[in-house]
Amino acid sequence: MRDTNRPDPDALIAVMKKEQEKTNRGKLKVFFGMCPGVGKTYAMLRAAAEKQNPEFKVLLGLIETHQRAETEKLVSGLELLPRKKFEYKGTVCEEFDLDSALERKPDLILVDELAHTNAPGSRHPKRYQDIQDLLFAGINVYTTMNVQHVESRADLVYQISGVPVRETVPDAFLEFADEIVLIDLSPEDLLKRLKDGKVYLGERAERAADNFFKEEKLTALRELALRFTAEIVDDQLRDQMQAKRILGPWNTNERLMVAISHSPSSARLIRATRRKAYGLEAPWVALYVDNGNELGAADHEMLTRNLNLARELGAEVVTTKDRSVADALHRVAGEKNVTQILMGRPDRRFFRDIFGGGNILDRIVNETSEVDIHVVRQKRKPIYRGFHLKLPNLNSGPRIYLRTLFYIAVFVALSYPLRVYLGYRAVGFGLLLAILPISTLAGLGPTLFGAFLTALAWDFLFIPPQFTFAVKETEDAMMILAYFAVASVAGFLASRIKRQEKDLRVRERRANLLYEFGRELAETESDADIHSLGAKSIEFAFPCAVKILRTDSDETLIREPSYPVGSTLAEKDYAVASWACSNEKKAGWKTDTLSSSPCLCLPLRGRSKVMGIIALYPTNDRSLTIDQENLIETISAQLATALEREALEMTSRKTEVYEKSEILHQALLNTVSHELRTPLTAIIGGAGALKDPHALENPELRQSLLDDLVYSAERLNRTVENLMDMSRIASGVLKLNDEVFELNDFIRSLHSRLSKILSSHSLRLELTDEDLFVKGDEKILEHIFQNLVTNAAQYSPKKTTITISTRSNHSYAEFSVKDEGPGIPEHELEKLFSRFYRVPGSPPGGVGLGLSISKAILEAHGGAIFAANRTDRSGSIFSGILPIQQVPREVFE
Repeated sequence: MRDTNRPDPDALIAVMKKEQEKTNRGKLKVFFGMCPGVGKTYAMLRAAAEKQNPEFKVLLGLIETHQRAETEKLVSGLELLPRKKFEYKGTVCEEFDLDSALERKPDLILVDELAHTNAPGSRHPKRYQDIQDLLFAGINVYTTMNVQHVESRADLVYQISGVPVRETVPDAFLEFADEIVLIDLSPEDLLKRLKDGKVYLGERAERAADNFFKEEKLTALRELALRFTAEIVDDQLRDQMQAKRILGPWNTNERLMVAISHSPSSARLIRATRRKAYGLEAPWVALYVDNGNELGAADHEMLTRNLNLARELGAEVVTTKDRSVADALHRVAGEKNVTQILMGRPDRRFFRDIFGGGNILDRIVNETSEVDIHVVRQKRKPIYRGFHLKLPNLNSGPRIYLRTLFYIAVFVALSYPLRVYLGYRAVGFGLLLAILPISTLAGLGPTLFGAFLTALAWDFLFIPPQFTFAVKETEDAMMILAYFAVASVAGFLASRIKRQEKDLRVRERRANLLYEFGRELAETESDADIHSLGAKSIEFAFPCAVKILRTDSDETLIREPSYPVGSTLAEKDYAVASWACSNEKKAGWKTDTLSSSPCLCLPLRGRSKVMGIIALYPTNDRSLTIDQENLIETISAQLATALEREALEMTSRKTEVYEKSEILHQALLNTVSHELRTPLTAIIGGAGALKDPHALENPELRQSLLDDLVYSAERLNRTVENLMDMSRIASGVLKLNDEVFELNDFIRSLHSRLSKILSSHSLRLELTDEDLFVKGDEKILEHIFQNLVTNAAQYSPKKTTITISTRSNHSYAEFSVKDEGPGIPEHELEKLFSRFYRVPGSPPGGVGLGLSISKAILEAHGGAIFAANRTDRSGSIFSGILPIQQVPREVFE
């Protein structure tokens, strides 16, 4: 049975992430009021004065005293940061000096008037963005603001006060605050302060009293401030309850959606949706539907402003293409599991309401029964539009119109002789049909132009009386009207089809670009290739030059671009890129941060960290379209994922190598310590026994002890030589002294030395009669036979025979070492040549390096080694091959 009172895991994760973010930045405290004059700055200064001590540095970043005596008195006791002065269009501007504040890095800084708009040329257009930088730098901040500056409450304040609000702060920034202190004052006390000159002075106080400072308005603003503060406190309480696993009435899984466009009224809808979503603790979606109509520069700027507003207020922004806004709303509502849609009241239009199935609201209500529809009130009543015709673009170019003129002239000239045989009305129908090809090949403008020409020609040349424009018959007049009706319908349909074809081509181009990018990205392995592929894809999507900067292991942006290799970045552009990397937001060209920069910097955000920055240098001043912006962000996201994947794979490989080295290290310590200790113990024991006078007097005992000493010393020597050989091979310093020699003669020369190793076994040679000339280092190759013979003796019973054989195998000389032991399990054959590997159940002795060393030596000589079980009897066989050298025998005689 499911526990319905259980907190949502996603909500818990979100709260934990929010708390983690708070621990990595400075603390934000907002002194909040209903309007100017309630004492926010005064309360902030008093709180800061109480904090100040020799170990806690407080700095006044920017304070507006408005010539209030009690406020100026508090300022005098604290250190004040000088304002930054700069010239803009001949005017000297003074603003908060963000760079100096970051450089000085106090424990606490006070920055008054959170909603202030900075002068052009500042790093950020808004002061709250300056405060964000301070917080991310780990500096605690005190600030002030009024309720009218809250973005989602701006419309309500306008209704109350009648004063439009120009400067606002996104609600999401206030949710960022660690503490909001409400500075509350009754309207009566505030009006008394205004009268006493403690709010404004002189004429400004009189204007305020006559307009904004009315008791009924102040009461409404006070209620608004109290309600907003209560919502913030309630939200903080819910976060604490979720963080501490306290059960409560959690989220009802509502999801809201609002449709936005380039209309100025969209901002009001966005704010209303934000307020409702915040009250329901519900996520919300802002949908923009591109219906194919081209937007002018002003409309595009307004659309961008509305989309940015929705993002700032915490919406998930979705863009889609559809000729019908109602169909798009219905489709996206199903895809996003939307439960409520907020809309404005649409204007009424006669033809659309009758023939188009009603307005958007009617269609949504009829088609989307499972979603609640909320109609947001507007400042004006809906306008009834009886007839509204929006003509598409008629600019097809003069060449198209000249071709249309030529086509109609030829058709009329060919039809003129037929009037005698067919009649002028039959020719009229032919001319009417001649309009249709124009609509399929050209736009609406040339189609209407062709209809005008054919109607004019038919009237003047064909309708009796000829060569006049008089029309006597009603049927003929109706035919002329039919020319324009057919041309209009055909032209509109053709234009719509062409727009749809254009949209399909754009979608296909985008889909192909993303498909090719994803496919090539999956096949790309190096970071350099990933950088090149991402940059070329973005340059193909948008006319610009691209530079890519990466972050190091400390997530610090590297100064030199990784792409193009060898390129440089201007100091100002690097500052923009560093800000975008630190704040994980886009900055630079056409943004709200450092907009004077010629480049647009986009962070490459991975799942765990920022992988780098893409810097775009546009080749023209046109803003990014919605499609281009979405495409570039999609490519950037995939690029970041690929770079993070590559980094994780590299980390995984390093971890795997480290783990293997740890295993090898432990195995080496365990095995080598045994292999060194055993012969050393025997040597120490034998040497100690030889000190005994009785051992020296007994020749047989003395000889036995000496043999044991020699055997132990040789065993110790083999272990050390194997370790040194493997060390040289692994480090790449093994040098071969290659000489050509005959393999059979070489093995015969080793017979006596190998026989000493085999004190308990017999050694037999089965060498071919052919001459097998090979090239190699005889001294190093001797180690192979020593290792193979020692290995065979160790794994086969005593008194058995070990056989060394040779033969010619095509262009290789093959040698084999056979034993008469139990053989090797089939599943262990592939592992035999791994370093420090020993077959389970092996007898003690050896470090598991002999076969690995033999394999490395043979491969260095251009050969190979193999292991198998004997087929004629029990036992194993190890075979090695070396390339045969074509050398006459006489050279060696």
